[in-house]
Amino acid sequence: MKAFILTATGFLILTGSACFAQTEQPSLAELAKSRHAAKKSRVITNDDIATASPHNESETMIAKAAPAGSDATGGTGSAAKPAEKKESAQSNTSTSKDSPAVAELKKKLDSYKEEQEGWKRSAKRNEDLLANESDNFRRQMYQDALDGDKHNVALFQERIDQTQAALTKAQK
Repeated sequence: MKAFILTATGFLILTGSACFAQTEQPSLAELAKSRHAAKKSRVITNDDIATASPHNESETMIAKAAPAGSDATGGTGSAAKPAEKKESAQSNTSTSKDSPAVAELKKKLDSYKEEQEGWKRSAKRNEDLLANESDNFRRQMYQDALDGDKHNVALFQERIDQTQAALTKAQK
């Protein structure tokens, strides 16, 4: 009797485990494929990332300290800087005559030129610091920063050239 119970129990355990092994479970590869398909990947380009622009610390401090609707000198008048007036006048005239694509290219071109000027100012500052520094470590740091600034100036020049070519093509 004991032998029969042990045999029956063994038979039930074996058949139960065989049934359990046959249940439909996705393989590891299938799970990886489903997770990969569920993820929506996005390609990020340089245009998507905000580039760091070299600003003078005094300009940043003035911009933060000045309340909205006031100019940088502390007055509350609506007087804008001459560059801002020029840009607004250009954008008004360009948007009235040009197609949206041309206006967008002009805006992009102005932005690139502004960024390039910021890098040129930073390079000039680092050149001045490098010329007046006697400590080798700081000289190396200023040289590295200067090299980076020159690289960024060249990079923005390439972008300006590309955008200028696209603008010329779009205007035709």
